[in-house]
Amino acid sequence: MKKRNDDIEQICAYCENAVVICESEICICKLEGAVRQQDSCKKFSLDLLKLAPLPKKLPDEDTVFFEI
Repeated sequence: MKKRNDDIEQICAYCENAVVICESEICICKLEGAVRQQDSCKKFSLDLLKLAPLPKKLPDEDTVFFEI
């Protein structure tokens, strides 16, 4: 099931229909052809695998998990 998150920018770089070209600001879209990564269209469909995961917070140094 796909969920749409409004916090994520709807740009071509994150779309299922686009493929980002290495070291370039251009994507190849199945629907529109060559487009910029920052562009967007009505057919945007979020591809979760193209998003970078958020870094996890490390526990505080004061917290002791076990004693030796």
